[in-house]
Amino acid sequence: MERATHVALWFLQRLEGNVKSEVGPMQPRELLALVRRGEIKPETMLRKDDSAWFPASEVGGLFEAAYRPEINYYCPSCGKQISQPPVTCANCLHDVGAKEAREVKQAIKAIPSDPKVAKQSSADDGQRSVQSWLRNKVARKQK
Repeated sequence: MERATHVALWFLQRLEGNVKSEVGPMQPRELLALVRRGEIKPETMLRKDDSAWFPASEVGGLFEAAYRPEINYYCPSCGKQISQPPVTCANCLHDVGAKEAREVKQAIKAIPSDPKVAKQSSADDGQRSVQSWLRNKVARKQK
């Protein structure tokens, strides 16, 4: 039996003069894009699905997630973008293994206004970089 997956829908409240307006529904990736552009700040009021309004600062990990580099994967056979492996490329039907795809990190252009977020993000990137290097080193030795 298949389980239906529910993607959360997000709404934000904008105040223009004395007028409040509601923007949405948005998918999580759209919400992250607004954080990256600086349109959502910690004090911005959000709601998830039918919940009550709350400040964006109460969404655990929202600002941290927005400033992590986005990783895109590409098929080694045809070069088209694919979802995270293992997966079959929809373009050329190549079965792409977990370590076979080309990974490209997209740099986030916006600079977080909260220095704690920037510091944590940099620390996470360094840790991931070391872990990635170590995985590649071990994989080469096993070949």
